[in-house]
Amino acid sequence: MNTSSSNPDVHCVIQSADILGETPRWCERSARLWWVDVRRPALQSYDPVSHQHTAIRLHPDLLTGSFALRESGGFLLATVNGLCLYDPQTGKPPSFIAHPEEGHAGMRLNDGRCDRRGRFWVGSMHDTQRIPAGTLYRLGADHQYEAVFGDFVLPNSLCWSPDDRTMYFSDTHNQMTWAFDYDIGDGSLSNRRVFKDWTHQIGRPDGATVDADGCVWTCMVGSGELIRLTPGGQIDRVIQLPVTNPTCPAFGGARLDTLFITTHSQRLPPEVHAREHLAGALLALNPGVQGMPEARYRG
Repeated sequence: MNTSSSNPDVHCVIQSADILGETPRWCERSARLWWVDVRRPALQSYDPVSHQHTAIRLHPDLLTGSFALRESGGFLLATVNGLCLYDPQTGKPPSFIAHPEEGHAGMRLNDGRCDRRGRFWVGSMHDTQRIPAGTLYRLGADHQYEAVFGDFVLPNSLCWSPDDRTMYFSDTHNQMTWAFDYDIGDGSLSNRRVFKDWTHQIGRPDGATVDADGCVWTCMVGSGELIRLTPGGQIDRVIQLPVTNPTCPAFGGARLDTLFITTHSQRLPPEVHAREHLAGALLALNPGVQGMPEARYRG
């Protein structure tokens, strides 16, 4: 195991002062990293060549827990009020296509990601109460969705192995990451099993991504760690970050060899906020491995 208590290669890319930075996604077409500030809410981007940072403010009704790049352009947003299509370049308002949690007070959509057949998977959660009311949904290219399973508190870490045979999923609140056998043909899950039990850790598993070697990189909110797990669920590497609350990693750059990390600053005590000046910033490091291209929603 390669562990490190500090990493001089971790640097601040943009001091975006996010309240809850989340779900970074690299777009090879625009050569930009995209991510959201869930609480502001805002859809942001960063160009590593020009160093340009943009932030598109969203209406409070579009509080966005995650998003996907679309094959046809623009984005699929997973919001507090459902799933909608949005392309800021057109100037048109977002168009809702599904409302999985309609009628369920206090619920919103959180972490989500596309598989390599263009389906979007997203988990729901209660926004203020930590109760096992979450549901994992699968949205097809035809805009039809299906509830796959539920009874979790805070969904995160959705990602797939390079061969598409394994899906990973975490309940951050209960500090548990599961693995499933995945059928890429029909998008079905089977053989749910514990991939990593984090209950003995200070940190909790938040966002995750998979590298080209099949290892899972997980941000540990609460402890400030970035942890790499082997496909067998063993800790391979630990990088201590300069913030307490990293939220999600994503490989990006022209060769997918830069690991970007979003962070949050919400609910930090004033004395902690004073010494963690990078809380809410977009960070980056070069981990020595490459990532996988981000899949796009085909709907």
